Amino acid sequence: MFKIFAAAFLWSTIGVAATYGGDFIWLAFLRSLTATLLSLKTRPTLKGLVPGLLLGGLFSVYPLAAIYAGVGTAAYLLYTAPLWTTTALALTGERPTKRELAAVALVLAAVGVMACWSLSGALSPPGLLAGLASGAFYGFYIAAARRLAASGDEKAASLGAMPYTLVATAPLLLLRPEPPALETVAAGVYLGVFCTVLPYRLFASAVKTMRGSRASVIATVEPVLAAVWGYLFFNQTPDAAALFAYALITSAAVLSSIDRRG
Repeated sequence: MFKIFAAAFLWSTIGVAATYGGDFIWLAFLRSLTATLLSLKTRPTLKGLVPGLLLGGLFSVYPLAAIYAGVGTAAYLLYTAPLWTTTALALTGERPTKRELAAVALVLAAVGVMACWSLSGALSPPGLLAGLASGAFYGFYIAAARRLAASGDEKAASLGAMPYTLVATAPLLLLRPEPPALETVAAGVYLGVFCTVLPYRLFASAVKTMRGSRASVIATVEPVLAAVWGYLFFNQTPDAAALFAYALITSAAVLSSIDRRG
């Protein structure tokens, strides 16, 4: 259980690092590059292409969500992933269960609350859109990873996918011809080491001796911790509407996690 909490703790700091790093384009590339260099022992295969592109998209938009929507809100928007995972798996012929449909309903309700929150001016529209995009990339990635894991190719969806993240993040550097600031480099390397490779290894090691469903439920402390960091480091205090949306998303994440096997 300690390894799961440690992984969730590290993942919860992504928004803090992104906010301090500032330049989301360089952050995405440096995170991809660092994670790739640390994953070279795992030989990439073509099966990792789609998961890698999805992770690259996630690396690109999540810092943007953290910067514009706030650290806690970005983390909760990331956890709208059950909506996208269920949709993707349904399109490939996997019939959603009642719990998964209930999780989707909760996510849709939370998105509605956040949309109203955005219209009121309390939430940045670009931040909301970037957060929803991060949830979509993450949800589709989970769907791809689950299908690969079912065929025994789980490494192709994790460390083996890292080199392909560069396909998504490197071209964005055309928009940033100037070199990154020192704090951006430090934040990007931190994201690659402590928010990508290390927590994945902790999580993967833990689920070898723990049901994956239980591990996923425990990992939902990530957005809670992210909200705490947002308050402590940036004085980002969620209002009643935000807290209601957070509760809906947490419930959806727990429901979808309980329903998994493994």
